[in-house]
Order: sequence, then structure tokens, then C-alpha cells
Amino acid sequence: MAESKKYKPLVTAVSILVPIVVAILFTVRIPNVEPLSFLPPIYASINALTAVLLVAALYFIKNGKRKIHELLMKICIGLSLMFLVMYIAYKKISKITFPVWLYVAVTGVIVYIMISPYYL
Repeated sequence: MAESKKYKPLVTAVSILVPIVVAILFTVRIPNVEPLSFLPPIYASINALTAVLLVAALYFIKNGKRKIHELLMKICIGLSLMFLVMYIAYKKISKITFPVWLYVAVTGVIVYIMISPYYL
């Protein structure tokens, strides 16, 4: 399980930086920018693909295919990061959903810390 420890700093950094970046973006006003109304369908597609890959990753880990599971989990992390970057760019929605997102980000880290001893 030493390999999972190498990802801990990355998980911690992303969990801290994303809410900070979103909070900073609340203060930034970019003049003459068209609404990014084309992004919501892309969000839905990314989230749907992530959900399918997470289920596939679960299937592979339960069947002892650790390398495939690990690859799929890395792809899911990448897709989630893409989603977050695009989501941050869509400032109109993020103002409304930021409190929920912040809550999920913080509680997600807390849950990870609470259950991590069971994976050591």
C-alpha cells in the first residue's frame, strides 16, 4: 500500500487548491466574455463517462485485475480534473453551487482520512 501513499500529497493539494481557486474566481470579473453555455452538455458527458469507468474499475478490482483498475481510476481522476477546470470557467453556476461543492470537497477529504487506516 506504499503506492497509495504517493498519491496522498496530490489528493490533499487538489482538495485544498480547487476551492481556493473557485473562491478567488468569485472576485475576478472578466469583461466582454460570452457565456459558456456550451459547457453543461460537456459536463454531463464527462460525468457519465466517469461513472461508467468507475463501475468498470470496481468490476476489475473485484476480479483481481489491479493494473486495469488503477489505469481506470487515473483516467477518472483526469476526467474529474477536466470537469473541475471547465466548471470553474462557468462562473454563473459556480456561484450558486460553490457552497455545496466546498462541503463535498471538505467532507470527502475527512471521509478519506477516516477510512484510510482500513486500507493500510
